[in-house]
Amino acid sequence: MGAGPPERKLPRDAAIRRRMWRRIVSSAESKVLVAGVMFTLAYMACVSATALWSSGLFHRLWTMTTTHVLLGRAAGMSWGYHHDLPPWLVIVANMAIETFVVLIVYPLFVFSYRRLLVIKPLEGVISRARQAAEGHHKTVVKLGVPGLFLFVWFPFWMTGPVVGSVIGFLIGLPVLVNLLTVLAGTYVAILCWGVVLHHVYEALERLGPYFAGAFVTLVLAAALAILIHHVRSRPSREVSGGKAGASDPKGEGTKGT
Repeated sequence: MGAGPPERKLPRDAAIRRRMWRRIVSSAESKVLVAGVMFTLAYMACVSATALWSSGLFHRLWTMTTTHVLLGRAAGMSWGYHHDLPPWLVIVANMAIETFVVLIVYPLFVFSYRRLLVIKPLEGVISRARQAAEGHHKTVVKLGVPGLFLFVWFPFWMTGPVVGSVIGFLIGLPVLVNLLTVLAGTYVAILCWGVVLHHVYEALERLGPYFAGAFVTLVLAAALAILIHHVRSRPSREVSGGKAGASDPKGEGTKGT
């Protein structure tokens, strides 16, 4: 009997890409990413729905969201208070913002760390998060989960949820434990920030409207200056940061949830 037609072989690059996509799809992080995208769409739908009864509220929420994503928690919450958003709404909205940021950036970091996926626009964010995490994870690992919670809650620069989730990954925490710990610390931190900023803003308003406006301007300017500093110093960090990345603390990564 004659042999059948020769089996068609995929080019080497195509076969590698297929294996990489299989690893991405079968990982726990892919499910986190899907949850993050769905949560983001739900948040956008809720904010957009406010336009049905108040265009002013719609624009203020979108501007606060953009300010938070670009300049950080203090800037976003200060902006919300300055534009007369209710304190409960500022706190809840900023909890939602940091939730979808973590659920999206964390899995993308893991895919980048494992050399499975590279997203150019996010390289700077991922690089900054990794460098901050590597500088702190030895301290956090001594205390484990409580240490990670305190790290995320503590109100210092680059101790937020994205860096915290990266540390959790680097010290080998399971995905669910890592994210629950990070988000719990984040919600407590936002609640504390919300109460403190609200009292500070009210006290400054009693002194006069210019004091409150100056305070918000100062917070925004400081956040913008820090962002510019990180962007400008990124090339030098990339050169001095070493050539190939470190090994995956979990090898091939966890499968499923």
